[in-house]
Amino acid sequence: MSADSRNSRAAAVPRVPSDVQGVEHWRSGAGSGCLDGSDGAEGMLENVFVPAFDTGASHEGLVWLMCCDMCIGAYDNAQIIRTYGTSEVLCVLADRSVISVPEQSVACRKLNEQMMQIIRSVNMSETEFLQAAIFMNRIWRFKPEIVSPATLQSLMVGACLLSYKINSDHILSNYHWAQMLGINVKTLNQIEIVILSALGFNTFVSTDDFNAIRTAFEQRVASQQQCKTLM
Repeated sequence: MSADSRNSRAAAVPRVPSDVQGVEHWRSGAGSGCLDGSDGAEGMLENVFVPAFDTGASHEGLVWLMCCDMCIGAYDNAQIIRTYGTSEVLCVLADRSVISVPEQSVACRKLNEQMMQIIRSVNMSETEFLQAAIFMNRIWRFKPEIVSPATLQSLMVGACLLSYKINSDHILSNYHWAQMLGINVKTLNQIEIVILSALGFNTFVSTDDFNAIRTAFEQRVASQQQCKTLM
């Protein structure tokens, strides 16, 4: 598939117009913990108890690593124009128009901030966040044309919303989420539809798949912490 085709479809994904926009490469199976998600069944994540996040965790934690993986993959696969002498970065779309996107390092930081805002606001558990990451990995493997630096934040927000709804007993409405994110409900509803469609409405995650990604990132977090201790 051509880069123009990928960017054309990516441009159709609603964007989250928030100031807080948004390890190996997290793309098409290239990174640690990348899963097929091809079980072919719909359902809920099997019961795996994981305590809620410590939202005061350092940037070397799981959320930071996940956000960096996603941003590296999105920028590596995009048509990017860098304007010398300025900090502006442009992403080329299929019609040859361009859209401004943050520098990769800035995008990673802002995506991390957005994810931490969601985690704090809805008390998201590690289980729910990891399941959202599994959804993103499936989209990257099976619908890579909709993933770009311009859409990554919106897609991850939608994946978090879907994972939250699947796992929560008392669900906050899309209106509540829209207010929290500073967007209108219609935009959030569109993002949710894009996510479900990209997943083929298959939201089942097996215990084995979940444990595989959790173990992979726990090992990476532990390695980061060990390196920091030795410095």
